[in-house]
Amino acid sequence: MPATGPAVLALDLGGTKLAAGVGHADGEVTRQAQAPTRASEGAESVLQRAIELAVRVYEEELAAGGRIDAVGVATMGYTHETHVELAPNVPGWPELRIPRALARAFPELPVAIGNDVHLAAQAEIAWGSLEGVSDGVYLNLGSGISAGIICGGRFLTGANGAAGEVGYSLFRGPEERMAADGIAPFEQWFGGAGVARRLAQTDLPGSVAELLDRRDDPAVRAFIDELWTGIAVMTANLCSALNPSVLSLGGGYVRGDSGVIERISELLRRAVPYPPSVVRARFGADASLRGAVASALAAIGAPASTSRQQTVN
Repeated sequence: MPATGPAVLALDLGGTKLAAGVGHADGEVTRQAQAPTRASEGAESVLQRAIELAVRVYEEELAAGGRIDAVGVATMGYTHETHVELAPNVPGWPELRIPRALARAFPELPVAIGNDVHLAAQAEIAWGSLEGVSDGVYLNLGSGISAGIICGGRFLTGANGAAGEVGYSLFRGPEERMAADGIAPFEQWFGGAGVARRLAQTDLPGSVAELLDRRDDPAVRAFIDELWTGIAVMTANLCSALNPSVLSLGGGYVRGDSGVIERISELLRRAVPYPPSVVRARFGADASLRGAVASALAAIGAPASTSRQQTVN
C-alpha cells in the first residue's frame, strides 16, 4: 500500500555513485536504485545517466499507485543556473546546467538542489545525530572533506552559500596551491583521492581502507598517524572557532574502527576551550540522499517527522 503523506523523489549525484529513491517525511527512503558514477566518461554522461535513474524510480513509483510532490537533488559543489562552482572531481562538472536538465525531466515538479555535504547535514538535523541541536557541526571525512554548520538553531550558508568548505584550509602556508588555483589544499592532501595519489608514490597499499587492514606494519601506522593527526588538528581549529555543542562525524573515514573518531576526540579534549560531544553521524553512505529528501520536503513546506525509529547505516 502506498505511504500516506508527502512523497518526494531524491537524487544523489556523488563522485563514485549515483542514487535515487522515494523519500517520506519520516526520513524513510524506499524504491532505492544505484549506479556507478563513472566520472571518467565526463559530466554530461554522468548527469544524463543520473536523470535516467531518477526517471526510472519516478515512473516505478507512479506505476505502483504512489505520487511524487517534489524533487530533491544532492550534488557536488554549488549549483547555479548556468554552471557549478567548487566541483573539481568530475571533468566538465562546472559547465553543467543542472537546473535546466532537471526542469526538462520533471517539468511539473518543484526541484530543490543542494550541496551534498550540506544536505547530509540536513539529514542529521532532521532525523539524526544533530536533531534538536542549536549549535553543531556535521563534518564529512572521506573522498571529500567539508562541513555543515548549525549556528543559533539556523543552518549556516555563508555569503556565497559555501560555509563549511574546510577542504580549502591551509596547512603548509603561502607556498601551497590554493582556491585561486582551483585547488582545495587540505582536501588534496588529506581527502581520499589525494591520499590515493600520495600512496601511489609509495610502496604502501593504495587506499585508506587497505591501510587500515595492515595497521600492524610500522610504515602503515606512521602514514595513518599523520593522516588522522592532520584531520584532528583542522577539526580542533574548527571547533575552537565555532564552539559547537555537538560534532557529528560522517563519511568513509569514520566507518568501522578506523580510529579517527578517537584521535579527534582526544585532541579536542586537550585543544578546544569548550570541547563538543563527538558522535558518529547516524546516516552513512545514503546521508546525502536522505538530505535531498529533507530539502525537497522543505521546498513544499512539509516538515520532517521523527515518528519512525531510524536505523544506522
